[in-house]
Amino acid sequence: MRLKILIIFIVINMLITIKASAEILDNVGFENISIDDGLSNEYITSIFQDSKGYMWIGTKDGLNRYDGERIKIYNCNFKDKNTLSSTYITDIEEDSYGNIWIATDHGLDFLLHDTDTVIRIRDTEDKYNLGDLKITSLLKSSYEKNIMWVGTEKGLFKINIENK
Repeated sequence: MRLKILIIFIVINMLITIKASAEILDNVGFENISIDDGLSNEYITSIFQDSKGYMWIGTKDGLNRYDGERIKIYNCNFKDKNTLSSTYITDIEEDSYGNIWIATDHGLDFLLHDTDTVIRIRDTEDKYNLGDLKITSLLKSSYEKNIMWVGTEKGLFKINIENK
């Protein structure tokens, strides 16, 4: 009896056609940004849009901030501690204060939104040596205030942004 009911359901499902269609979008516009437009590199590693609407584009050769018209590049200069730790950007995130956190293949940095200044974690007192690790991912906690999750080659770190 069960087998007959199962066969009937299978046959009915095969005979019923389901019509599915996607809506056609008429006014879709795409913009292509390349090194000709000022992008530091065309090898994109991460993309993030902040609360102000800026698009942050991580590449293997620097961080790019795009405002819809212009691109500003943040890069690495080992002699200048107010530059990125590395040119290879692995992830980008924004904290609750509007600061941009930048994960690189050689440390963790953040960009102060008020002064547009890069701070290298390696130049602060960091007992976990986040400045020497490959940072693989960043995530601002959606359920705990002022918490940033930092994925590294050595494991996961939970950083309290307020008390560092």
